[in-house]
Amino acid sequence: MTPQQTVTAIALAAMQNDATGLATLLEDLSDAEVRSAAGIALLNLCNGFRHILTDEAWAEAINGLRQLAAEHA
Repeated sequence: MTPQQTVTAIALAAMQNDATGLATLLEDLSDAEVRSAAGIALLNLCNGFRHILTDEAWAEAINGLRQLAAEHA
């Protein structure tokens, strides 16, 4: 995966609250401390956004990220 594909996949997994997918993608990062910090930061960020967006806006954000991932596949 390219760096852009990796970042997109990690963000999508975090937005979907996919802990297994997120853990799998973070394993590809080179440093354990970076993996841990990135995972926690992404989940916190996504959970924060999830609480302020409507269900429709959240679904639209996830669909937009899926489209971006498909474009770069």
